[in-house]
Amino acid sequence: MYVFPLLYQYPWIYKTMKLDQFLKWHNFVSSGGEAKTFIKSGNVKVNGMVEKRRGRKLVKGDKVMFLKNELIFE
Repeated sequence: MYVFPLLYQYPWIYKTMKLDQFLKWHNFVSSGGEAKTFIKSGNVKVNGMVEKRRGRKLVKGDKVMFLKNELIFE
């Protein structure tokens, strides 16, 4: 019987992060609610486009612009 490996065991295969989590991880916001407010108000850009979905999955190479700060998701 073949057992499929779990994706979290291989982060180089499946590496994404939600936009709101990314903002919290970089300490731009202190809570998920604060991240939601900034994202819904149109203050966040992903790859040069305004992004209003807080659950937007970021993939390697995405550029996130937030309050004059630009970060690349790696």
